[in-house]
Amino acid sequence: MSGPPTQIDVELRRPGFALEVSAGWHARVAVLFGPSGSGKSTLLECVLGLAPRARARVRLAGEWLEDPARGLRLPPHRRGLGWLPQDPTLFPHLRVAANLAFGRRRAGAEGARWLARAVEVLEIGELLERRVDELSGGERQRVALARALASGPRALLLDEPLSQLDLALRARVLPHLLRVRDELGLPMLVITHDPDEALLLGELVLVLDRGRVVAQGPPREVLWSQAVLPLAESLGLENVFEGVACGAAGEGRVETAQGLRLVVSGSLVPGERVRLGLRAEDVLLALGPPGRLSARNVWPARVVACETRGSDVWVHLDAGEKLMAKLTPAAVQELGLGPGTALHAVVKAQSLRRLG
Repeated sequence: MSGPPTQIDVELRRPGFALEVSAGWHARVAVLFGPSGSGKSTLLECVLGLAPRARARVRLAGEWLEDPARGLRLPPHRRGLGWLPQDPTLFPHLRVAANLAFGRRRAGAEGARWLARAVEVLEIGELLERRVDELSGGERQRVALARALASGPRALLLDEPLSQLDLALRARVLPHLLRVRDELGLPMLVITHDPDEALLLGELVLVLDRGRVVAQGPPREVLWSQAVLPLAESLGLENVFEGVACGAAGEGRVETAQGLRLVVSGSLVPGERVRLGLRAEDVLLALGPPGRLSARNVWPARVVACETRGSDVWVHLDAGEKLMAKLTPAAVQELGLGPGTALHAVVKAQSLRRLG
C-alpha cells in the first residue's frame, strides 16, 4: 500500500559506533530489522529529534521535520510523532483514563476524536477506570499504544512493541497492532527482531547492520536474501542447510550433502539447489522416538554440547548436519540433556524457510 513520501538521511558518530543511513520509500508501514546493536533504536531517536549531534534530513508522512538546507529542525514536541518505546512508562498511581489524557492534550481540538478512536480500535473501554498497576502486561502495552494514538500523530514510531511480552501475550496484542495498521491509516516505522512480525506488519523492510542499511525491499524478498544471509545467526536464523530438491516434481523434499532429508512446505523442482534457514527456537527435542505427529521432520540426533546464554540454553546437536536448538534451562534439566544424549529433533515443514 503506497503512502506519503518518507526520506531519512542520518549521520551520527559515537564512540565505537557510526550510524550512516540514507533511505527513502513510499510504503506506509516500514520495518527496521537487524541484530542487536545495529542502530535501529538510534535511528528512531534521530527521527524523533532526540539526538542533537546527528546530521539529519527527515521527511515523514510527507512533511519535512528536519532539513539543514531549509534551516529546519523541529523540536521533538513539535514533530507530531506517536512514540512507543520498548519499555513505555505509564503513571502507576493513575487510572487508565488519566494516563490517556496526557496524550490527548497534544492533539488539541481533535484530541477527543483521536482518543475515542484509539479506545475503540484497541478495545480498552473496559480498562478506563482501572489503575495501571492492576493491568496485565498486554493491557499495559495496549494502553501505552492508545496514549500515543490519542495525541493525533502524523506517524507512529514503535520500538519493538511486543518484545516485553511472552508468546501468549504477543498473540493477544498483535491483532490489535494489525488493526491499528489497517484501520487508522497512519504511516508507521516499526522496529522488530522477529522475522514473523516483520512479515506480518511490514510493507517494506530495511535491514540494518553496524549502522548501515544492507538490504531494503518487500519483506518476503529481503528477509531471506543473499544480502541478509551473513547475518542469519544474529537475526535469529541459527541453522542454515544447503541441499538438492529430490523426490517427485512438486514435492517439498530436500537432501543435504551429508544425507539429511528435509521436508519443506511448497513445491520444488527435482535437482534444484536449495538453501534453507531454521530458527533454533523452532527445533523441538524428544528423548524417545515420537509417536504420530503433524511435524514432517523427525531426525535422530546426539547432543554435542549445552551452552547457557542469558536465560536460554543453546543445545548443539549432531543430526548428520550440525543443528542448534534453543531451550529453557528447566527443559534441559527435565530431559537430562548433556554431551552424548541420544534424542530426536522434531521440526515442522513450515519452519524451514527458503533463503534467497
